[in-house]
Amino acid sequence: MDSKFKTYLKKSILLFVILQPFLDIFWLYQPPIADFLGMSPATIIRLLFIAAIGILYLIASSNKKTNLFLAGYGVLLIVYFVFHQMNASKFTSYSPTNFSYSTMGELFYLVRMVIPIFLIIVTEQTTFSNPQIERVVDWLVGLVAGSIVVTNLLVISLGSYLHQWGKGNLIQQYAHQRITGNIFMWFVPNQSAGTYYGLASKGFFNHANTTGVVLAMLTPLICYYLVKKLNAKNIILVTIQILACFEIGTKVAAYGALATVFIYLGLYLFFALAKHELSFNWKVLMVLGIFLVGSLGLRQFAPGVNRQFSEEEVVEQRKEQKKEKKINWKKELKRLETASKKEKVAFITKHKDSLAVTSDFVFKYYPVKNDPDFWLDVFSWPISQQMNYRLLHKSIWAHVSAINNNPKDKWLGFGYTRLSNLGLIETDFVSHFYSLGILGMLLLVVPYVGCLLYAIIYMLFHFKRTVTLFNTSLVLSIALCLGASLVSGYVMDYLTATIILSFLVGLLFNRIKRPKPKVINYATN
Repeated sequence: MDSKFKTYLKKSILLFVILQPFLDIFWLYQPPIADFLGMSPATIIRLLFIAAIGILYLIASSNKKTNLFLAGYGVLLIVYFVFHQMNASKFTSYSPTNFSYSTMGELFYLVRMVIPIFLIIVTEQTTFSNPQIERVVDWLVGLVAGSIVVTNLLVISLGSYLHQWGKGNLIQQYAHQRITGNIFMWFVPNQSAGTYYGLASKGFFNHANTTGVVLAMLTPLICYYLVKKLNAKNIILVTIQILACFEIGTKVAAYGALATVFIYLGLYLFFALAKHELSFNWKVLMVLGIFLVGSLGLRQFAPGVNRQFSEEEVVEQRKEQKKEKKINWKKELKRLETASKKEKVAFITKHKDSLAVTSDFVFKYYPVKNDPDFWLDVFSWPISQQMNYRLLHKSIWAHVSAINNNPKDKWLGFGYTRLSNLGLIETDFVSHFYSLGILGMLLLVVPYVGCLLYAIIYMLFHFKRTVTLFNTSLVLSIALCLGASLVSGYVMDYLTATIILSFLVGLLFNRIKRPKPKVINYATN
């Protein structure tokens, strides 16, 4: 690459990555800001940045093989989209709108999924110095974890999953409501059933799931810098990071922090005593031990644990409510099997409060008026299953897929816009199977998994040179993100997470494929 444009490219990538927390602010995606421009200003900024990075890369790049690969990949995407569009345009359902499929929306989604993959390639071919990478990690931890901790202490944070409790009904509220107490309230005994929903805090970010995954990805890297240099700055950053991982209330962040600190105890001993990359220091081991014990202790009081107790109380509450109505539910559901559609809709509408499901599902995402039989079946579910939104999402889509009965959907998918109008499935790979199909997943999702597996195998075959603590930390960060996407949602198609993920994947490939990178002074670049 030309050195001048390479410098511009490097600065653009670093700034782009550091900006991601700012571009995930909740209000940027809400009216009136999003409505005024027709899309979130964060999306516009990201598109402008990636366009600038793309232009700089094309000007500076002299790698013909990579450019040829990008051209071939682009052709495959175009061919896939043509067939995907043809398949998705033909859809049968009980909905008169067929869930409002949009060609432009689908095309925009494809672009959104391609951006991080392009960033992997550009980052892999751009060498960053160690101080540059450390500064990026420090900024991200300070912006993401720091803002969550500060807003939690001041009780101005948005609730991660805030709900309102009243008359025994679980009524979902919009996520812009504030938390009702800070971290100190965790230790107050005899909290009400709604504790979790008032105490889990996500700062000012858009999705708790996405932010939780970002926190999980950053934890191994900030632990790396703590181990490499045990100083006040790194101790403070790790403390803030772990606090934020528990305050946000997601299992991915909390268990990710616990697992990372535990794994890092082993990694430190291995790289200090076996591989001799580090000098052994009892203080480092002691600090890691303190963080592990502190995390285990904090977990007992964290909102994520209280959520289970809250949901158990809701289950009991719902059972009592159904008993109070003195309705023989099995008998009623059996009778309704032969009733008219109008009568079924009337019954479900009248007794909707007996479902542990928010009204949006019943009347907006998959309206009862179109398919009352599905909701009558949900009535027969145990209450604990009704409260499992991931199960409900999957069941709706399995049902819709069966109605459409198109074998090509398996390979080409029938649309992200349809899926999002029905309510996103909070397990990414399942979501992408329905929206993109197997071919779409191979082009847009599987590359991340392939990169991780390739890197691990490559490192094992070049163990002495490539298995360093930093590279291992990158592998752990990437694995945490991909693992989270298997059990959670709002990850692989949300740019805040995937842009940071792509940056880390590109860094890993740069480090393992380029054994002696040129170290450039950070102050001049």
